Amino acid sequence: MNLISKPVYVSTSVNSLPLHVPLLYRDRDLPPVESKGVVIRPAFGKDTTKAMVESNAVATPQWVPKVAEQVREVAFLLLPGTAMACLSAAVGVLNNANKLAEQTLYRWTLCSRDGLAVMSDEGFEVGVQQSMQRLDPARLDKLVVCGGQGCDDPQLLRWLRQAGNFNLSIGAFGAGSYPLARAGLLDDYACTTHWEYLAAMQEEYPRLLLNSQLYVVDKNRFSCAGGSDVQDLLLHFVGEDHSQQLALAVSDKLICRTRLSSEPQRGAHSSQHSTYMPPCLQDAILLMESNIEEPLSLQEISDLLGISRRQVERLFRKYLDSQPSRYYMELRLNRARDLLQKTSKSITEISIACGFSSTSHFSKNVKDQFGCSPKLLGRQLKLASTEF
Repeated sequence: MNLISKPVYVSTSVNSLPLHVPLLYRDRDLPPVESKGVVIRPAFGKDTTKAMVESNAVATPQWVPKVAEQVREVAFLLLPGTAMACLSAAVGVLNNANKLAEQTLYRWTLCSRDGLAVMSDEGFEVGVQQSMQRLDPARLDKLVVCGGQGCDDPQLLRWLRQAGNFNLSIGAFGAGSYPLARAGLLDDYACTTHWEYLAAMQEEYPRLLLNSQLYVVDKNRFSCAGGSDVQDLLLHFVGEDHSQQLALAVSDKLICRTRLSSEPQRGAHSSQHSTYMPPCLQDAILLMESNIEEPLSLQEISDLLGISRRQVERLFRKYLDSQPSRYYMELRLNRARDLLQKTSKSITEISIACGFSSTSHFSKNVKDQFGCSPKLLGRQLKLASTEF
């Protein structure tokens, strides 16, 4: 046996009894073994154990949880741009569910397209256990796509379509909805993504039934906005798979409150000051946001709200220091900016999607708002996002 370093012990005293704790040991000669799906490299060999006994060391046996009758297998497909916060939150829920249940309820695997490490959104390389080609979808309960907003690799999309033929749930965190949408796996399903991508994704993939909820589960498809919403989605699965008591216990352990899927994302609507705006004004803004392609007139908005035009104007002036028509125009132009940055649609298509009757009228308003033509603005936005 080739010992790179010998065991080092620190002796302390608990109730006057000696306690020896191993601090440093590395052994590369012992082969790794697989135990309950986890690859383990033995820490101590026979010689070391003998040495410990001879030195009166106390070896505490390691507790190994029992395996549940039905272990749910989860695979995380990591693509470039994977958010570490999302992955960590998901694994944290599954890991704590196992610990609190004192048995293995979930096993998870990290994989990538080629089996190599993936660059996360935060700039870290994330190691994986295998390539997607070595993954057997037939043995999975859930497949989660993380990242990959700009990923349109034909091999990846073909593999995702093949996975969709098996009896498993497939979903995504945040921008991971993009590869699933490109593969056609979200067509005619209710789904969501981060609020920044909602408008662009709906325009690019009209068959998606997008909404701005925290997370959505529709039959064998699921999706969430990302960030802390991942915890809400995974806690939902724990409660669904096992019990609400276990889900609540995991929530308490992680010191987070559980939120319903129907709750909207905080940034999903541009009414960022909704905490102090009256409900009537919030409804007016929601009507505007929901009718970008075919803008409503101020009279139509006031009729739908059941108040006068002058009252609508007073609300906008008092709380937003703006006029309804100006605010509405800014909403449409901001939507146009998002589509210029996040889609490959033409200027004509974007102008129609944002409620402009002609490209010349659209170009004039874009130039007044952003100081350049739509074409130049789109080029600058895409270049900036690439460099970032």
